[in-house]
Amino acid sequence: MIILDLIVSVLALSCNSYGRVLEYGTPESVGLLSWPFVQLEKNISAYLIPANYSSATCNEIHPIISRSGRDGTIVSHFAVREVVKYANDNDSEFENVKKISAKLDTIYDMASVAVASMVVNIFQEENSVSQLLTHTAGFDADPAPPLWTEYTSYSARRQAIIKQDFTGPLGMTDTFFNRGNLALDTSRIAATDFQIAVQGTSEPQRPQPVWGTVHDENAWSLDGVSGHAGVFSTSMNLGIFCQMILNNGKYGNVRILESQSHGLGFELNQYYFSGPMQSLQTVGHTGFTGTSMVIDRPSNTFMVLLTNRVHPRRTWSSPNIAREMVGYWVKKAMGLGE
Repeated sequence: MIILDLIVSVLALSCNSYGRVLEYGTPESVGLLSWPFVQLEKNISAYLIPANYSSATCNEIHPIISRSGRDGTIVSHFAVREVVKYANDNDSEFENVKKISAKLDTIYDMASVAVASMVVNIFQEENSVSQLLTHTAGFDADPAPPLWTEYTSYSARRQAIIKQDFTGPLGMTDTFFNRGNLALDTSRIAATDFQIAVQGTSEPQRPQPVWGTVHDENAWSLDGVSGHAGVFSTSMNLGIFCQMILNNGKYGNVRILESQSHGLGFELNQYYFSGPMQSLQTVGHTGFTGTSMVIDRPSNTFMVLLTNRVHPRRTWSSPNIAREMVGYWVKKAMGLGE
């Protein structure tokens, strides 16, 4: 695995969609072919049939929400199957009236995909560690108003800062932490696994399946707010995040990140999540729950794929073959590939 420690050179490249806000359009409007996206949906939907597709895929991949965009234009988006399907970890299904179908606005536990957004938020600060250590950051000795605000907890402070400086300005209204592990309205949220049945009684004692609270046990123990997990979001909100990166840190009239800032938190040049779109300028991140996003700088393209890998249990099939398939058909849409 190659972790991208510095993408200064990538962010500094020219980009025609600087500040562009996402809108819907046809593939042809941004120089793409339409038929590969039709085939993408057919192929992805086929993975809903249980089969041994690869060494890591022994069951169906479900559910699937896919969203792809280029030059600030969403050219493909679809949702298939159920985000709530199983009544227990033994694959017994709920009766149909209790199942919940995937929708384009379904909210997912993003798992490690949270890392990318956390790091972007951190690098909004203009002062470096070296400046702080050498007392050259430019802070007054006794500033007014003060540089700090009293919060009830560390997690409350982190959540407030992210909403104020990141998700709020971007209009990512469906992106949030469930601070306090509260019982939320789960009608739009994808369920995850039956942790206690699968992992044992040492797991957090909470309603099963895990649904609306963070799947990651460590993040749950930290009040639901952590730097490595805990973020809930939708495919559209992730698309906004990706477009902001393609815009060199700006979305509309809002600047979130300076173009010369570091890009910690992304992986670089990985086939398992980008397929044939893999390159040294293709970055992305995946989440344990089956989520992923890919940003391809050369083609000004992003790909978001949300699956529910851990429902009903975390030993379910890997969605990597579906992630690679998205990259395959997006490249086909560009008139490239075999």
